[in-house]
Amino acid sequence: MYEKEPHEKTAEMIQYEEETGRLSVWKGAETEHFFKWQKNKEREESKKEKLAPLREAKNRRKELKKVRKDEKDVERDYEHLIVVEKLHKTYLLGTTAVAALRGVDLTIDKGDFIDIMGPSGSGKTTLLNLIGGLDTPTRGKIYLEGENISTLSDNELANIRKERIGFVFQFYNLLPQMTGIENIMVPMHFSGKLSRRGKQKRAMDLLRLVGLEERGHHTPSELSGGEQQRIAIARAFANDPAICVLDEPTGDLDSKTGVMILNLLRDLNKRGATFVAVSHDATVSEFASRVFHMRDGKLTHEGKVGGLKETELMQLTRKKEGEINKEKCKSKIFKFLFSNQGRMEIPLMEIKNSIPQDILENIPENFDDILHELILKNNIKGEITGDRLILK
Repeated sequence: MYEKEPHEKTAEMIQYEEETGRLSVWKGAETEHFFKWQKNKEREESKKEKLAPLREAKNRRKELKKVRKDEKDVERDYEHLIVVEKLHKTYLLGTTAVAALRGVDLTIDKGDFIDIMGPSGSGKTTLLNLIGGLDTPTRGKIYLEGENISTLSDNELANIRKERIGFVFQFYNLLPQMTGIENIMVPMHFSGKLSRRGKQKRAMDLLRLVGLEERGHHTPSELSGGEQQRIAIARAFANDPAICVLDEPTGDLDSKTGVMILNLLRDLNKRGATFVAVSHDATVSEFASRVFHMRDGKLTHEGKVGGLKETELMQLTRKKEGEINKEKCKSKIFKFLFSNQGRMEIPLMEIKNSIPQDILENIPENFDDILHELILKNNIKGEITGDRLILK
């Protein structure tokens, strides 16, 4: 026993007796059991005080999760694939706040090919990173297929990127030790939806789509810049994304190879792919369905923005060369059809393969569109059905 002067019972003593059914005081002194109980209470209170901040943070996370759930339950059924609302992004450089975006509004529809142009520092790459889920805004909202992705956690954004967004970068970002087909399969491994055989088949289908089925077993060092970019485009479509973002897709390519890549992107766009690109290469805008210009963190439609790679003279020269190659292409088509008189059904690929590659890579529009034009003008009497030309 711990000897103490007799005193009246405190609220703590009464609580002890009610909880344990034992006396807190015996013969004028606190009992040993009450003393231990009292010390345990003090330790528990101290522990609660230390854990209070953690509990508070946990409660805040629960509240935020509930807000997100409530917001998701009432999300708008947008007709647009992507909606950007009053988007702001500010970076802190030391003690200086730098505004990269200043209230951007933008809508992107399924099947769009959008090009956002502007000089370095205009904010276009920041906007692309936010749309692609690589960063979160300071203020504003981004809706992807009706879901507000601007409030998602890092893990949730990673899932969005994995399943619904494809990426094509200026410097390809291929894994050097892997072959082309293995690079394309990488996103599929993270998705975990296909068997190994299914991944290989999907990768070969994508290689075929970009015209590299015979180069799939080469490593990046064995491929040209244009071939590496085509592999990167195929990889971007590995998990069948809702949208593909392009960061300077022709920035590391010569003009001839750049046009070849843009022709490929246009073909994929006509098959239903949705692209949003940022570039300071004026050529990209001619292949896009919608073009926006950006300056000082804002989208502007007031004329063209300076600081682009291609001058007006270069543009005129390229267009003239493109028209010359278009006429050469038509001439080669007529020559092929003349040498194949009597045939009433010809695969389009057979006609296309008869055109020299240097002409195909530099025509200003899709090869199939040129055939359609010849048919509409009655230069060729026939129609295109599926992947074949049916002559009449």
